[in-house]
Amino acid sequence: MDQLLKELLLIVGVAAVITLVAYPLMRRSSASGAANANRLLSGLLGAFLLLGGVAKFFLPFTDMFAQQIALSQLPFPALSAFAGQAGEIAAGIILLGFFIGWQRLQGPISDLIFALTTLLVVIIMLVAVYVHLHPDVPAEVLPFQSKPPVLTVIIMALAILNGWLRRKTRLS
Repeated sequence: MDQLLKELLLIVGVAAVITLVAYPLMRRSSASGAANANRLLSGLLGAFLLLGGVAKFFLPFTDMFAQQIALSQLPFPALSAFAGQAGEIAAGIILLGFFIGWQRLQGPISDLIFALTTLLVVIIMLVAVYVHLHPDVPAEVLPFQSKPPVLTVIIMALAILNGWLRRKTRLS
């Protein structure tokens, strides 16, 4: 329970910091509400993914992640672990880049990078759902020690919403 509370406080803290940093910047912005929501959501998702990817370098997350990979019987365990962690870190950095430099990151190449990053996040979350639902993976080795993939599905839905908001703001 203590670990769960720490993780929850960390996530809420990151979300609060990103929101507090973004709010004054967005108030001065002439962007639409959808563009501001896209920017804020990119920052929140980016921070969350970067935090999750980097946390896997430290105990107890390293051991928990290794157990998740082994027990879920993902193919090529070493590659799966590397791809999952590198994917989270890369997607987090890219989304934070869009949060920070949103005005400069416009155009078709930026749109493609954003779409591919959104796809990467969805794929990572789909694999995480599989791991959560795998019968051999106990709740003790999962984030928040919770078997239902509630947070994973929420992150996936937010990533899809973020992609839709980006497309909406770019088409209008």
